[in-house]
Amino acid sequence: MTQETSAETELRAFVKFSATVTGFSEFDLWGTGQAEAYHRTAVQWLGPEGLQAAMASDPSADPAGPADPAVKSIIKLWYVGVWYRPEQAGRLDVAAWTAPGRSGGKPAVPEGSRAEGDRSSPPFVVSPAAYTEGLLWRAIGAHPSGAKAPGYGSWATPPALEDHQEKKAP
Repeated sequence: MTQETSAETELRAFVKFSATVTGFSEFDLWGTGQAEAYHRTAVQWLGPEGLQAAMASDPSADPAGPADPAVKSIIKLWYVGVWYRPEQAGRLDVAAWTAPGRSGGKPAVPEGSRAEGDRSSPPFVVSPAAYTEGLLWRAIGAHPSGAKAPGYGSWATPPALEDHQEKKAP
């Protein structure tokens, strides 16, 4: 048996917290292959203390959703694979991305092009696999267009919604 490192313990705690706030199981989150990248991003942008504070908050305290903007950033990260700074997490950015002169694509920030801790960075896609592994596809019962099976024409029919909430015994 090997001893778990502090980094592994922090990653496991992040995934456990993320399962609570996203409504998906830890198994589902590990299955995305994005846990390490998302944890690394949250630590980089929130700082270790900021991430710990977000994870210590009680996301179930408000029926309208978590009040902590850092928690909203983490939720969006898992669902869409894009890091939104906490001050951006509550905004709807679709209008900015589809403005005249824009192709409609989400802004991507190339690796190494932002200074660590730079708080002026636009939202960015965390990893090449983040789009296809976003929880939103499972939540709506669909596949990312052009990226996963069933392939061509799969968007011609409406998705079948699945209930990912754990069933509790009466």
